[in-house]
This record gives sequence, structure tokens and C-alpha cells, in this order.
Amino acid sequence: MIIKSIIAICLTVVMAIAAVPISDDKKIKHALLKYNYGIIKMGRSGETEFFKTFVAEDVAMKLQVWFESWKFNNLTMLAEINDLRFSPVTYNDANATITTLENWTFSYVDLTTKKLAHDPVNVVYKMNYTLQKQGDDWIIVAIKHLEEKQLSVSSSHVPSLKPQETQLDEDFDFSEPQKRMKTH
Repeated sequence: MIIKSIIAICLTVVMAIAAVPISDDKKIKHALLKYNYGIIKMGRSGETEFFKTFVAEDVAMKLQVWFESWKFNNLTMLAEINDLRFSPVTYNDANATITTLENWTFSYVDLTTKKLAHDPVNVVYKMNYTLQKQGDDWIIVAIKHLEEKQLSVSSSHVPSLKPQETQLDEDFDFSEPQKRMKTH
């Protein structure tokens, strides 16, 4: 009888844990990770359609125009995220805003020669994202560039053409660097 009670309690606890929804903060950060790593994917593959699942239509259109402008100039972007930090999320009704500090290394490759067209640069961006809740998910509806700072050229490296294996840390802390992140 005691064993059955213990098993019943364990099953109840497991079911309760399984029923806990993923927090909105984590869903918002996940959308931002998909967006930022999506930019890397866009540069490597030219694919932009996947953005439409987590960004508003006008944001997706701006990304498409941005990519097409590179392509028009026979360029594509190679990029890596060196560090990505999140501020606390601010909520208001069905909207949320979050500020990020994003450390990127990027360069451009000439599509005809497959060689670097520009030396790599390392830039830290401060960005503000506005998201809107749609059902259980959050989509990015606006992106505002707040500031940027180019770091010294000596700290830059050439981004790799090979996809990076990344891992999403469950607990985000704006004050600590996010070393390896996974978006899925």
C-alpha cells in the first residue's frame, strides 16, 4: 500500500511537471535566437522563407530586401555570433520588449569568386526587439538598432562556412555571456 502511494505521488509530480508551460520569457528568447541564427542561415543558404514563422510579414520583407541587396552586388554574408546577452523582458498587454547586446563577426564573400570580398569585422550591437503574442507563441514585430561599436580588427576572425553546433542554455542571464546556444 505504501509503495502504491509513493508511486501515485511520483506520477502526480511527474504529470504536474510535464503540464508546466514553457515561460513566456523563454519563448521570447527562443524567438530571438531563431532570428539571429536565422540571419547566419540566410547568409549561407539564401533561404528567408523560414523567418515568416516567427517574425511579422514586414520584418520578413525587410530581411528579404536586405539579402537581395547583397545578392545584387554578388555578395553573401558570413557571420558568427560571439556573444548574445538578454535584458529582462518588459511586458505590456500582449506585447513584450527586450534589449540585447549582440557581438557578431561578419564578412562578405564574392559569389562569383567564392573569396572574401571584405575583411571580417567584429561589431557589438545593442538592439531592441518588440514581440507580440500569437496564441502560445511570440513573433517579432519590430526591431530597433540602438547602437553599435566596431571592435578592433585584430580581434576579428573569418567566420566559417560550416554550420556551428550550438546549445541553448536553459537559464539566461544578461550579465553572463551566452557561450554556446541551440535554437531547437
